[in-house]
Amino acid sequence: MTYPVEKSLRVEQALRLLPESAIVEPLRAMLVASSRPEREAWISKPCETVGKRLLDAFELRARVPSAVQRISEHLTALYGAAVDALEAEQQGDMAESVRALLRAGELEEGAGRRVQAQQWYLSALAIAEELRDRDPEIRALQHVGRVENASGHLERAARSFQRSLALAEAELDAEGAAYACHGLGEVARARSQWAGAESWFARGLKHAAGDPLLAARLTSAIGETALVRGDEALAGERLLSARAAFESAGDREGLIRALQAEARLAARQGRTDDALAALSAALDRLGDAPLAARLEIEIRLLSGELLLDAGRVPAAEDELRRGEELAIARDLPHLLARLYVDLGKERGARRRGRLRVLREGVGSVRRFRARAPDRRGRLAQLCGLLELARTARRGSGLCGAIARAVGAPR
Repeated sequence: MTYPVEKSLRVEQALRLLPESAIVEPLRAMLVASSRPEREAWISKPCETVGKRLLDAFELRARVPSAVQRISEHLTALYGAAVDALEAEQQGDMAESVRALLRAGELEEGAGRRVQAQQWYLSALAIAEELRDRDPEIRALQHVGRVENASGHLERAARSFQRSLALAEAELDAEGAAYACHGLGEVARARSQWAGAESWFARGLKHAAGDPLLAARLTSAIGETALVRGDEALAGERLLSARAAFESAGDREGLIRALQAEARLAARQGRTDDALAALSAALDRLGDAPLAARLEIEIRLLSGELLLDAGRVPAAEDELRRGEELAIARDLPHLLARLYVDLGKERGARRRGRLRVLREGVGSVRRFRARAPDRRGRLAQLCGLLELARTARRGSGLCGAIARAVGAPR
């Protein structure tokens, strides 16, 4: 049963009815995911953002049991890992207890709950530090560092990875040392220290000789960093090597990310059609990759940007709107915010409605609780939106709304 437009709720109306509490958050996300555009020809509508979409409470009720089941499955796995940790401690196997706590954290991290994941990781680290075996501590430190880096706490991330590296090298743990170097390279990239990042990735590659897949990830990271530095020859060489290794190992996510990097390289060299072909190949390989939804949105974001740069505005909007639909359906608000930045650019290219798209996007992202999960992400969104606002020469009032929407300090 679908109600006519005049009988349906708009998402912005529905979200105002529900409190922003942790227990209701899954329902709010499901509400947005089950919404629909106001009209069939929605792609051509200038400002079809989240808040203006329509919702039928009757259809939402039908989705509740499946949503509750997914939450129950997550909690069952989470509590199972916690009980595994308790059983291992009861049996005196503290290393296994640490591994179980890390699994619990990975479940939370995979669900986008970094704060909760870090609590599990820190609990694991506290136990690991008391063990004579250093391997659990090496792994726990890498988990802690990864979340700290993703959350924008770069100093803490660097300290965790440095400690992990020192322990791994002292224990002659080549794999642990390689992962620690990779983490330190990612921290350097987050700081825009490209030479330092490349150096860490190269150091990690020396430790990764016995793990072809890890070596491929480090090689790909070197290629991506070289691309940012402007060394196109090195970037092309390393990305081609990494792509072949990912294909050989059957690592779909690695292959897709390598294709995205190849597309950026081709775009930098002015080969737009080759770049778009690489992205099309990446889409064809998505299948059931673990992060398929996120990867598809990233691909469509990059495709939209390339098409905008090439002046192919309608095709760019089509890509961005497809990404928007998926971000809404999969509850990925930080990616939705990035899509609205590019949709603002698209409206500017059409010379209509840029400010309106920005205001609509800011309001919708805010109501969708699309605050980036870390300060670095919030600032990245803020910079993009401020650039558009300044370009439109209406910076002051709009900049304040943008800052409030993404949760960054004004």
